Amino acid sequence: MPKRRTKAKSTSNASSSAPRKRTRRSTRLNTDNETANAEKEQLLDDNNASSPPSDNGVPLEASTPQNDMDGHSESDSDEQMDWEHIDMSAPATEDMEEEEEDVDMEQHQPVSYQDVEVVFEAPRAVLKKSKWEQVYERNMREWLNHSHVVLLVAHFAIRNRWCSLSEVQAASLSCIPEHIQRQCQQHEESQDKFTAAIRVLLGWWKSYFTLTGIGPVTRAYDDFDFLNTQDFNWESDHQPIQQELEKRGLLDGESITSSVDLLKKLVDQSGCRDTSAELFVAVARSLGFDVRLVCSLQPVSYRIPTTKRPSKTSHSNEPSDDETPKRKPKFPLRAPRPRLEPGQSLDEQLKSTKGKPPTVWAEVYDAHNGRWICVDPIRGLYDRPKAMHPSSGDKQNVLSCVLAFDQGRYGKCVDVTRRYALSIAKARRLRERELTKREKEAGMRSWWDDFYASIQQNDNDERSAREQQEMDQMESKEPMPTSISAFNNHPLYALERHLKKFEVLHPREPVLGRIRNEMIYPRSCVKPVHTAETWMKHGRVIRDGEQPVKHVNARAVTTEKKRAQELAKQEGHVLQVACYGEWQTEIFKPPPVIDGVVPRNSYGRVDLFTATMLPEGAAHIPIQGIGKIARRLGIDFAEAVVDFEFVRHRSVPVTNGIVIAKENKNILLEAWDEYEQAETTKAIEKHEKQVYDRWRKLILGVLIKARLERDYSKHHPEPTNEQPPSTTSSGYESFLKDRHHDDTDHAVAGGGFVQESAAGGFLPEDDE
Repeated sequence: MPKRRTKAKSTSNASSSAPRKRTRRSTRLNTDNETANAEKEQLLDDNNASSPPSDNGVPLEASTPQNDMDGHSESDSDEQMDWEHIDMSAPATEDMEEEEEDVDMEQHQPVSYQDVEVVFEAPRAVLKKSKWEQVYERNMREWLNHSHVVLLVAHFAIRNRWCSLSEVQAASLSCIPEHIQRQCQQHEESQDKFTAAIRVLLGWWKSYFTLTGIGPVTRAYDDFDFLNTQDFNWESDHQPIQQELEKRGLLDGESITSSVDLLKKLVDQSGCRDTSAELFVAVARSLGFDVRLVCSLQPVSYRIPTTKRPSKTSHSNEPSDDETPKRKPKFPLRAPRPRLEPGQSLDEQLKSTKGKPPTVWAEVYDAHNGRWICVDPIRGLYDRPKAMHPSSGDKQNVLSCVLAFDQGRYGKCVDVTRRYALSIAKARRLRERELTKREKEAGMRSWWDDFYASIQQNDNDERSAREQQEMDQMESKEPMPTSISAFNNHPLYALERHLKKFEVLHPREPVLGRIRNEMIYPRSCVKPVHTAETWMKHGRVIRDGEQPVKHVNARAVTTEKKRAQELAKQEGHVLQVACYGEWQTEIFKPPPVIDGVVPRNSYGRVDLFTATMLPEGAAHIPIQGIGKIARRLGIDFAEAVVDFEFVRHRSVPVTNGIVIAKENKNILLEAWDEYEQAETTKAIEKHEKQVYDRWRKLILGVLIKARLERDYSKHHPEPTNEQPPSTTSSGYESFLKDRHHDDTDHAVAGGGFVQESAAGGFLPEDDE
């Protein structure tokens, strides 16, 4: 009869014969434990079969306090196992049968452990770039921007020269209808005929030439990162690079390598926007118009884009897979820009008057009014310069530098950005970075100013002067910005919030307007302020009774300033310095020279930061080392301090020459000339002595070598061509051979000292 093992809780419970409800095991045993328990159960079954049951149906051996098979002591009787009878004649239900089958299946199936591996990807530490890396990256961006500008200027200069070639203009004239040619020949008669001729020419060209592409646009710096990962030969692999750019959609414009290719575009009557504008310039020049090619340069930006860090709540706000994303409510704050119909072709979209402005257009000189007129051959616009400015959201067209190329083989280049930019201050910020205060004080010029000075041709004719005057008036009449950020570093207007550390408003009038309850002042009201020490370096001192107009936090550069800053921090306040304006200062006037004595400061020197700080009756001699000559002559002098430099957290004065009385200047200079001549003579004599010593050493070395060769190699035969050079022996080796093999010859047996005897230079015994 099968039995089931249960753990006996107590002796009284073991005596009950009521059947217990069978439950499914909740835990699994490993294979080793099951095998051991099965063997143990088999042994217990055999013993129970041979022993008579007790009154309650439990075997006697199971109820005894000690089990022979287990060998446990009486203290372990609580852990003994109780075996009960199961009535098999009772009808088994379906649930019990399923449970029994499950238990049997679990017992017979091997236990398999499935390991679960949990992998956590450690977040990568975002290392902050060092200051050197940031400076290098910023300089690299600026160098790339400058190189790109130079290449773009050369590109459009070549295209402008092609438009002036006679064969190009002849081919362009042959494409123009005769009625347009007749009308354009009358443009010099009156202003109306000039305007009508240009408008007719624009209408014909707009229908004649088909646009197939946008042309040059501004590209981000990161768009060309793939060129660094691929192996290209930049000198020969032009075709693979062009194919790769075309595959990625980065090939702007068309590849036109000569004027013949440009004429093919004219014959095909199709091309990009820049090609269309260039051919229109050639057509207009063939008709006798004075036309300039105008191009808005689109170089790669010099700025490093700021990378926004993802916010912590961005992951929690992301919609899950089950949830549908919520649509944002549409509350338009202003009228949307009219969009083009999707059914229009690219040519129709680009030629639309509401389309995006191109980057290349033309200018025609109106001799009747004496000014240049903007002409857009792409959209057919006439005399609308502000329409050439792109929208603020157009990232592919950035108006930062607009150049115009005159007619001729080497056309003059003119900067006409002020004519087309809505904000010249913004255009200059997009063109290049602003010079720092230290660079301005050092007299540095911006890169664009130096480059533009090298490519422009200064013609002092009346037309150029009138155009320059017109653009200056445009800049002075620039409209007031409509946003607060546009007032920052604006050349005409200023807000108090945008004042720098050493700037104040003086006077606070006139007030030109208000924006968000902030008063707008002219830029001329912004005045620089400095500390008393800085004004001293400018040759000015603070007037008596003047109060500082501003207090700023002190810069702790030297060790002394750092200590003062720490003391102020311990006292609970910030160390500040007083600043004064130029209207609170006056020119520094040092005491004059009296009886040849030079006035000095508390350190025994003369402050000479500017020429106006020289004492009256004194002379400055900027010669290093002349002080010792003045000391020998007994002339009173003082060192001239011209600047300060920081060395090891200390401010060290920089001296340049001395300051003496004016009547002693000639005497000291004559003495200095004599001293210089004497020093020069000494230097020449010293140099000659060194030369003679070197020649003497060289000649002695040659003589010693010749004597050794004569004395020790005269009996050795000369090496022949048959004998290899490696087998030849030196004079010393031949001397040793002659000494051992030729006993009769004593010519050199004395070692070169005594040749008439073989005694090695000493007298023999017989001669004594």
